[in-house]
Amino acid sequence: MWSKIQKPVANQDEAILCKVRKIQIQQLYGQTWGGLAGVLIVTFSVCILLWHVIPQWKLIFWATVLVLITVTRGFLIGAFQQKSPSEPDTTQWANLHVIGVAASGLMWGLAPFLLWPDNSAVHQLIWPTCIVGLAASAVSKYFTWSPSYITFLILSAGPLSLRLLLEGSFVYIVLGLLGLVFIAILSQTGRTMHTASLQALIVGIRNEELTSILSEEKLRQEELNAQLRQEIIERISSQEELRLRNQELEQLNARLTTTKNNLESANKELERALTNVKQLSGMLPICASCKKIRNDTGYWEQIEAYLWEHSEIEFSHSICPDCSKKLYPDY
Repeated sequence: MWSKIQKPVANQDEAILCKVRKIQIQQLYGQTWGGLAGVLIVTFSVCILLWHVIPQWKLIFWATVLVLITVTRGFLIGAFQQKSPSEPDTTQWANLHVIGVAASGLMWGLAPFLLWPDNSAVHQLIWPTCIVGLAASAVSKYFTWSPSYITFLILSAGPLSLRLLLEGSFVYIVLGLLGLVFIAILSQTGRTMHTASLQALIVGIRNEELTSILSEEKLRQEELNAQLRQEIIERISSQEELRLRNQELEQLNARLTTTKNNLESANKELERALTNVKQLSGMLPICASCKKIRNDTGYWEQIEAYLWEHSEIEFSHSICPDCSKKLYPDY
């Protein structure tokens, strides 16, 4: 379980370190322009100051080689910035930078031995002044990549300290020892600057990743909010449609209720009519003489009594003309 947890963390740290390494190399090449300009300025300044003290052919040879190295390093910087290499290729470019720094540092380290003015103490101080300044500049320019500034420190300031120690006098020995101390101080300073820069880059990359994650989460939240708003709108629309359907159903139910009530009322009226309707059907036994009708119980009833009982007929009595003449001949 712990190994499964450690593996993604290790992969994430490795990815961050790759990004940090790429940024370090980019900063290294970007800051090298200033270092190259400083090297050219110091080179020409040394040639001017030592022109009449050192054999000129030696000075020209040394300056020519150093200028060629510096120009080559400039072309290397241009190629790097034009290509913009990916993370796996940055290590190769870093090695090329270290090689260029080593070549330049070696030329400055050989100078106190090949171009040392034996008869002028004042001109001898030119080399400590120039090389110490270049070493400090190298630390300030190349601190993002430790192999570069450490290589230049060792190859340039190291031989200078040795050359001062070989002079044998007390003053030169002290200067040589101070040169070694200066190398240690610059090395420690470069390490501190490198560590601070590395931590700043790591924190920056982590912040970028967190910002990216937060941006993605914000976009996702906005998408969810938009989806939620759409669902709310659809739900409100559905509720409104449902409300309209309910109103239609209520109206339909009201009409059905009215129709039902009308049917019930009509049925009741029909039932009342049916209960009041009395039908006469079949054969009625009627007296041929008095016209009485025999009912179901066998009794003889007057025809008007039978009809009144079995229908809704009501009688009003009168005398027809024939019966009037028969019964009342005098009228």
